[in-house]
Formats: sequence, structure tokens, C-alpha cells
Amino acid sequence: MAIIRAMRSPTLRRFIAAFVIAAVLIGTAAPTFLRTWSGRRYPDDFAVVYSAARAMSNQADIYAGTHGMYIYSPFLAFIFQPLAALPEGVAANVWLILSAIIILAASMIAARKVTESWRLSEKENDSSIPWLISAAALLLSVGKVRSDLYLGQTDCLILIGLAGVLWWIDRRSLLAGVAVGATANIKYLALIFVPYFLIKRNYRAAIASYVSFLIFFALPAVEVGLHSMKTYAINAVAVLTKVVGGVELMDLAATGRSQKPVVNSAAWNNSVSLTSSILRFTRSHGISDFVAVTLIVVLFAAVITSIVMIGRHKGVDLLKPAISRHGDAATIEWAALIVLALIFSPQTTSRHMILLILVYTVGTGIVLAQNQTSLRILLIVSMLAPAIALSLPFRETGFHPWLISLKSIGAASWCAVILILLIAWIGSRTISETAAQR
Repeated sequence: MAIIRAMRSPTLRRFIAAFVIAAVLIGTAAPTFLRTWSGRRYPDDFAVVYSAARAMSNQADIYAGTHGMYIYSPFLAFIFQPLAALPEGVAANVWLILSAIIILAASMIAARKVTESWRLSEKENDSSIPWLISAAALLLSVGKVRSDLYLGQTDCLILIGLAGVLWWIDRRSLLAGVAVGATANIKYLALIFVPYFLIKRNYRAAIASYVSFLIFFALPAVEVGLHSMKTYAINAVAVLTKVVGGVELMDLAATGRSQKPVVNSAAWNNSVSLTSSILRFTRSHGISDFVAVTLIVVLFAAVITSIVMIGRHKGVDLLKPAISRHGDAATIEWAALIVLALIFSPQTTSRHMILLILVYTVGTGIVLAQNQTSLRILLIVSMLAPAIALSLPFRETGFHPWLISLKSIGAASWCAVILILLIAWIGSRTISETAAQR
């Protein structure tokens, strides 16, 4: 009984949550830090951005400087130039530490906003709740955090950007739009919030997103000049057309101006998105891409319609062309947009699913807000499902043939679909129940 009473202490629960958070971040970062420090191996993906940043600082072509491996906005290379001034090993470890800090910050920002939106601290009178939500989300994503830090990726910047969108979405429309514009310069999937802002008639945020995206994209021109920026812009469009439609815009390498970006097709085997899964299936059976695109559009519309209908059934406006009456509903919509962007992106690798940290924060918040045990268990299981699907050993193992088949059909993305539908259902039900009690 004494132990149970002690566990009810917010201070103790905050300490336990902080311990879990520290264990996840230190445990996933330490092996990479030691390996890099010893010089045995540097993070592969970090090397690409590092080389691009160094090329930009030396007034060289960022695509030629990375043999076409750099496929991001020039803005990313621009902001990485301070790290490019350091030796690669030192820069890699500095970025490793910064990444862990940014991941923690993004998780805590999202957790605090979810706690506020669902009035969890008010309900429980417990200041430890944001810490518990953050710890749960990071624990569910421990494998993806490890992969991200191991490769030296930049997904932490997307996490913090999307967390900023949630934080400002109902209080500072312009800042929410700027967060979208900046984040889209790291990965274009953040642009899914622009049509969302338009649907919600949040025109200030939509305009701020568009304008800030262009400003951040063009910012390197102050250093490299307009001529180089023209080439970078053409390369960026070439990357998008290749990823989305498998079309080569132009052979830049043939002009002698730039190294052509190396881009995988939308049917890339390493992609776990539903878009890639459908394209792999149709192309392997000789079915035209028009049929595949039709299936993708129908499935996309079906998921959105399901979310809207679930909310309407419970009297909650989700993804409707009006500002929601419920602040907590905005967190559901935000999580839904992240899931939609991930599962319908032409190239979503297992590593990119680190963004589910943000979705898990919403799911965990609803678990704490919901009083019915069976629904809590159902939502917890639905959060565990994509975490498990993303942790399966898809490479050469004794079980690899059927595990590879699960990956090929996008098992993790299907689990994410189920998760977001349950978040919409249980979340809307919780909102309705709370409103009825007032």
C-alpha cells in the first residue's frame, strides 16, 4: 500500500518519467557517440548533409559535392554550415547531441500542448503528466530514435517544426504558418498543413506557410547567388517529379551545370508507405500506374472521410471547413495530418516513422483522458501495433520471407491507419462525454 501511495506522488512519477526519457535518449545515442568518437565510422546520412554544407561554404555545387546524394532543400545545407566548419567526426557528435536535445524538446512541447488541450493537469491536478506522456511516446519509438541517431538524420528538425505547429495553431496563426514553411524546407511532407489551413479558413497561416517556405528556400541566395539558386531550384523540382511520378525533369548532369540528384522511385522497396506498397503491387502485376494512382486517391479519401464521419457521429467537427469548437479536437486533426503525410508519402522509410512520436503523444493523452478501461487498453494496443511492426527484423533472418512480405504490403502504415481511426473515435467519444458532464 505504501508503494501505491508513493506512486501517486507527482514528484515521484515525474522522476520516473525523466529517468525513462534519459534512458531512451542516452541509451540510443551513446553507441553512436562512442563509435564516432573513436573514428571507427561516421553516420552515413549526416555525411551527405555535412558535405553539402561544406560545399556551399566553399561556393561549390552542393549536388556535385555529394555525388547527387543530397536531395533536400538548399536551406538545410545553408543552416548546417556552422557544423561544416568543424572536423566531420566532431561535427557528427555535436549533431548527435543536438538531435537528442531537439527530439526531447519536440516531445515535451507536444506533450505539454496535449496536456493543456485535454485539460489533463486540471483533471488530475498532476504536473507530472507531460513528462509521462513524453516518456511513453519516446519509449514506443525507441527503435526509430536509435535509427535516426545512428544515421545522423535530420528528422528531429521535422519533429520540432511540427510540434511548433501544434503549439501555435490556435494562438499564433502566423507563427504556425512560419513553422510549416521552415519544416517543409527540411521535408516537403509538412506542406500537407497548407490545405488544412485553407479548409479551416485560417488564411493567415496558409499565406504565412507559402511565403515563409519560399523565403527559407531562397535564403541561401544571399551567399551562393541567384545563378546557383536557379540550379538548386531546378534540382528540387526534379527531385519532386522523380519521387512522385518517376519522371526525369531534365538531365542536369548533361548540361555540365550540376550533378543530377540520385532519387529512388515511388515504388522503392525500402518505403513502407501505402503509396509505395500499391505501386509495387500494381507494377509487379503489369497494371498501369493510372490504376495505382486511382486506388491511392480513393484510399486517401476513404481515410479522411472515415475520420470526418467518426467525429460527426460523436458531435465533434474533425477536418471540417470551420474552426473546431473543441481545442482538443485540433490535436486529433494534427495527429491525423502527420499520419496521412507519412502513409501516403511516395517515400516513407521505417526511419521516417519517428514522427509517430507526435501521434503517440496525442494517443497517450487520450488514454489518460478516457475513463473506460476497455477503450484505454484498445488504444494502447493500437499504439503498440505500429511500434512492433516497425521493429520487425526485415532483413536476412530465419523468418525474413514472410516478414519482408509484411513490409512490402505496408504493415506499419496499415497499423498507423488503425491507430489514427481509433484516436479519432475514442478521442471524439471522450470529448463528447466530457462536454455532456459540464
